[in-house]
Amino acid sequence: MANLSLIVGLGNPGKQYENNRHNVGWMVLDELAGRHNLQFDKNEKKAMTATGLIGGKRVLLAKPQTYMNLSGEAVRGLVDFYKVDLEQVLIISDDLDIPLGTLRLRQSGSAGGQGGLKSIIQHLGTNAFNRVRFGIGRPPGRMQAKDYVLQDFKGDDAILVREVADKAADAVETWLKDGIDVAMTQYNGDVQKNQPQSQTSPEEDLTLYLRAHELSPNDPGPIDKIVGALKRMGRIDEAADWHLKAAALLDKQGKPGRAISQREKAASLRPDLIDVHHQIAAAFLEQGNAKKAVQRLLILSSHFEKQGQFDEAIKAVEEALAINPQHPKAQAIYEQLQERAAG
Repeated sequence: MANLSLIVGLGNPGKQYENNRHNVGWMVLDELAGRHNLQFDKNEKKAMTATGLIGGKRVLLAKPQTYMNLSGEAVRGLVDFYKVDLEQVLIISDDLDIPLGTLRLRQSGSAGGQGGLKSIIQHLGTNAFNRVRFGIGRPPGRMQAKDYVLQDFKGDDAILVREVADKAADAVETWLKDGIDVAMTQYNGDVQKNQPQSQTSPEEDLTLYLRAHELSPNDPGPIDKIVGALKRMGRIDEAADWHLKAAALLDKQGKPGRAISQREKAASLRPDLIDVHHQIAAAFLEQGNAKKAVQRLLILSSHFEKQGQFDEAIKAVEEALAINPQHPKAQAIYEQLQERAAG
C-alpha cells in the first residue's frame, strides 16, 4: 500500500512483561499512540495494530504478538500484506550494548544479539531497514542477559525511561517528516547530555519560555520548554505542575491522548499526586482502555505500599479489580497486600 509507514515496537505480549526492559519498543508506540489518539484495536498478521495519521503521514503502528524472538513473522506478514517499501519500515528495539538514556538510529545494520532484530532480518532477507535502538545497559554482576531484559524498570531508571521514550517518539515523528538522516543527526546519543546547548542559563531560558507562554497561552510548545528548563534547575515539583497545565490545555483542545501523556509524566515525577493517578485511570476508561486503567491503579497501589499505607494500597487494587475482576496480577497483589496488612 503506497505511502504507508510501518512502525514496529518490539516486546513480549502479556501483562507480566508490560514494564520490562525488553518492552521499551512498546512503550515508545504507546507514547506515539497517546499523542495522536491512535488505538491498538486490530489483531492482524500476528500483531496488534493501530492506524492513523502522524504529522499528516499515514502510519501503521504494530506490536508483534509472537514473543520477541519470532518478531520477524509479524513484520514480514505486515510488510507483504500492506506492500510496505522497506525504506518506510522502522523497528524500535531495546539494546543491551547501549547505556540507558541513549538512542541510536540507523538505516541498516546487524542484529547485534537482539533476538527480535535477528528474526526480522531472517524473514525479510535483508538488514536494510530503519531502526531505533533504545539503550537499556548491561546487566549488573553475573546476572544473565535473559533475566535482566525481563526485569521491570525501577526507581530513577523508571523515570529516565519515560523521558527516553518521549524522545524516541520525537525521533520517530522527525523520521516521518524529514527522513532518517535528519532524525539521526538530531537524536543519536545521550538523551540528557546531548540536548542542544543553550548559550543562556536555565534561569534565563525559563524567563524567555514563560514570556513565550504568556504571549501564546494556547500553544503547548512553550510549556514543554518550561518543563525542560525547570528539570535542568532541579525544580521537579514545578515541572510536574506544568505538565498538568499542559494536560488541561490539551483537554480543552480536544487532544485527550496527549493530555493523558502529560499527566503520566507529572505522576512519574511526583508519584504522590494521587488525584492525578485517578484522573489518568478515568481517562483511559473513557477511551475504552480498561487495561491501561488497571495498570495505572496498580501503579498507585505500589506507591501506597512503598509508603506503608497498606489500606490505601488495597483500596487502589480493589478499584482495579472492579474494572477487571479476573486480572491475575491485581488478584495476586491483592492477596499479598492483605497478608502484609494482617501481619
